[in-house]
Amino acid sequence: MARELAAVVGDAAPAVLESDLIRDGFGPERWFDCLVAEAPNQLVGYALMCKAFEAHTGDLYVRPAARRSGAGSALMMTIARHALQLGCHAVYWELWRTNVEGAAFYRTLMAEEAADLAVMCLDKDHLTAIAAGPSASI
Repeated sequence: MARELAAVVGDAAPAVLESDLIRDGFGPERWFDCLVAEAPNQLVGYALMCKAFEAHTGDLYVRPAARRSGAGSALMMTIARHALQLGCHAVYWELWRTNVEGAAFYRTLMAEEAADLAVMCLDKDHLTAIAAGPSASI
């Protein structure tokens, strides 16, 4: 489903392996929680959630055939409950500006754009350069 989400928003397919997801989502030092939405005999959506001082939802995706079935609302309700159990005061996530349908869904939940935040990114080449220290050329 992560590949489906990437295709929907015009992003490159994730370069993550199944073994990475198992290690990082279910291992002793897990990075995220994975929530799923199910319909009879099939997965129809998922959300990845990380905890900092607030919760951060990395992905939330519901397959087109399952949209407007309550799957997205159920995922958001579970995210809200989980975040409160973790002691979080807010949940943040990124939304591709081209995802008009997603924005409309989030507005029905009373979500607001965090106007004071910008999404920042360092790609692997820049991470490598920074990690190498001040003598590296960035």
